[in-house]
Amino acid sequence: MSNTITNNKIKKLLFIGSGANNFGQEAEHDAAIYQVMPELRGHGIDVFVIDENPYALSLESLAAKTFWQPLTVHNIKKIIRDEAIDTVVPLFGGDVSLRLWADVVQSWSHGDGNVPNTLGLNIDMLLKVNNLPALTDFMAKNGLPVINNYVLKAQDEANELLRTLHLPLMVRALHPNQNNTRHIVERLDEFEDTINLAKSQSVTQEVIISRAINGLKEISLEILRDVRGNKMQIGASEDMDPIGIHTADSLSVSPILTVQDQLISQMRDYAFRIADMLQLQGVMHVQFAIDDDDREIYIIKVSPYIDQMATRMALATGYPTMLVAINLAMGIPLEDIKLPHNFGTNTAMMEPMMDHVVVKLPVFPFGELAEAGIDVNRQLNSVQKSVGSTLGFGRTFIEALEKAIRSAHFNNASFSPTNMAHINDDELIQQLIHPQDNRVLLLIEAIKRGYEIDELAELTAIDEFYFHQLQHLHKLESEIESDIDSITSLRRGKKYGLSDGLIARFWHTDFNIIRTLAKENDIRVTYKAVEPSAGEFPENARQYYATYESENESIQIDQRAVLVIGSGAFRMGDAASAGYATAITMSELRRLQYPTIIMNNNPSDATLLPHLADKQYLEPLEISDVMKVVELESPQAIVIPGNRRKLINALRDLNQRVIVLPKEKHMPDGPNDRQSEFALNFFFDGQNRYLINVTQHLAGEMRIIAHPTTLSDEILAIPLDNPGVYQVIWYQDTVRWQKQIHLSTIGNGGSWLRPMPYGQIAYLTKIMQVPWIRLTIRAGLNELTTQDYELLENADSMRASERLSMISADVNYQLHLQPTDVIDGTKFEVGVGVYDYGKE
Repeated sequence: MSNTITNNKIKKLLFIGSGANNFGQEAEHDAAIYQVMPELRGHGIDVFVIDENPYALSLESLAAKTFWQPLTVHNIKKIIRDEAIDTVVPLFGGDVSLRLWADVVQSWSHGDGNVPNTLGLNIDMLLKVNNLPALTDFMAKNGLPVINNYVLKAQDEANELLRTLHLPLMVRALHPNQNNTRHIVERLDEFEDTINLAKSQSVTQEVIISRAINGLKEISLEILRDVRGNKMQIGASEDMDPIGIHTADSLSVSPILTVQDQLISQMRDYAFRIADMLQLQGVMHVQFAIDDDDREIYIIKVSPYIDQMATRMALATGYPTMLVAINLAMGIPLEDIKLPHNFGTNTAMMEPMMDHVVVKLPVFPFGELAEAGIDVNRQLNSVQKSVGSTLGFGRTFIEALEKAIRSAHFNNASFSPTNMAHINDDELIQQLIHPQDNRVLLLIEAIKRGYEIDELAELTAIDEFYFHQLQHLHKLESEIESDIDSITSLRRGKKYGLSDGLIARFWHTDFNIIRTLAKENDIRVTYKAVEPSAGEFPENARQYYATYESENESIQIDQRAVLVIGSGAFRMGDAASAGYATAITMSELRRLQYPTIIMNNNPSDATLLPHLADKQYLEPLEISDVMKVVELESPQAIVIPGNRRKLINALRDLNQRVIVLPKEKHMPDGPNDRQSEFALNFFFDGQNRYLINVTQHLAGEMRIIAHPTTLSDEILAIPLDNPGVYQVIWYQDTVRWQKQIHLSTIGNGGSWLRPMPYGQIAYLTKIMQVPWIRLTIRAGLNELTTQDYELLENADSMRASERLSMISADVNYQLHLQPTDVIDGTKFEVGVGVYDYGKE
């Protein structure tokens, strides 16, 4: 089937979203869809989007007709039929929507009419990509280096195969019913259980077995191809950790630092050949394994869709990946792509260059779970355990690493230099061989103890280059610690990314003393632009990172500007919803025509979309880093999530105007299986309170159940500091839905008040079609309109659909974490979806 589509043939286009957030699936897909929908409208195309995620920004876009519905074959077919959709875009929703669209296509019958075009890949290639053995065989027949796969269903077939293959082996599910996961079998007694586990994850009860390649180096390339066959490499990264540790759990570095140019060129050629074979129109992520001993290269994964690598490379290079990708998918050649005015004229055709280093550091949930009394299996392997990541930008690897660590806000007691010092040598060696989440600090501790670099490289299969870098960092920190109050040492420390707070700790003083000392001695931060040409051409730069050099490339944008502090890395709890709330805040500030600045370091977060802010600072969110931006930009206000209390207080102590998005410091516990939690919800505009509704929360579920008419005197008397949505909470021992409830318990000691969690605000926004975050920002800036007040006065009378409830996503905690206790899906939520009671 042909897939050569030009934009004048597309009339009605449907995006399939990626659904609930999960391990390895944060907000990158929704952010990509949200970014490109206005671009399509500019081509005169009617845009539609379906997603079941309440945190989806794309479902609140004015550029599309939206459907907040469960992602099912039935619902997608109905939208296609009812709206006369002629084109579908599954590749912006990642592998989830790709598999779903493949199911739709394969279930298509004669009575369904014509199958819509698939943008980016033709149907034949899409189905091939969705079938790993078929794709592997396709590449092998075209002379590409792959590892043979064997598809099996019965245990005796697997046992027979074991006679010819040597351990270790990799086992995966064929046609997985969730995100596919690699299982490594290293011992015979693990084999049968692993086969059964993989079969349980397969829709067809089939497994794929192949030779494992643990210990090899993992490299990723991001490339693109247009309809004419023009191809470019737009990014590359290498994992510090070897294959055997999930790539999401590994420290990753861009550009590639330890692989010879000849091998990089060979991988690039392979990636380009795959793109031609698939007749790709768009972007693609190809993962390779390299054997340093014999210089062999293996292709281990092909992802011809938007994923976390695509969003990370867009930030690392400044290249407008999503905008270019949608134009390529529509059949527009590279040389004809017209980007918005804030990008350089020839940016789409420019293969990005990097004059800086970017380090991605994974963030794990172990500390938060341990505080709740839940232990997990912390050993890193081929199954993802991290829930988010941060980026550090710098001129050198050390500077980027220091900033990535600082960005992570570790609250895990096991991840600290003090704790590392208490590990005995036997434990240290065991953790070097069987790594855990404290990987980087453990490696530094081994360097401190005098382990030889070649010995460490052999134990860990990590390239010696990184140990030389960590050795240099250890030497640097030791010299600074012993050279108290030295301006020379302060200058060196700042050059290599050490924070004011870290140097203050070395010198037993306060970070403000270090700030003052640096200013007095003209040790000043400079900001460098992140541009695809690395500054060779003028490109209207808007992304910046801090370093210490002579030339500063960032100037104050506007004295009326508002600085927004992002939520940082995704974590268990309100991860995706916090990013949603911050992105909506930025969108509203832009709508109100405030010049907007964002500080954030999360590569998967929508807040870093280029059209949501006039300027981005890709920096840690600590007080010293924030104040450096404040001193340059002098914003009229700083918007910050309410859980960042330490930062809020520090900014207020420094006489900054802070606008708080109300939020508890920690996500609240959810009701247990025998409880029913009720919430009386209201909005506070800074002076008055407006009733919204009553919601009922069961374990893993939330639903609107009633619309009361008054607020009690007790609620009216509770003092509040910041505008926003609040709720009064109380419990009853019931598991049945109740249409009417009595509010007499409120204010009588059986209830309490809290800011509504961002996830619940997202649910109310979708179901009521009332923009609660936008109203909060307008109230904080005294920008509420007459129409806003009319909406607030009547909010309690709005009959939102009681068919739809918000439910916790089906997250396989046992697979990823092996917890010792049940994980509270409210307090430690990863993602949520929607359930339609009208279908019962």
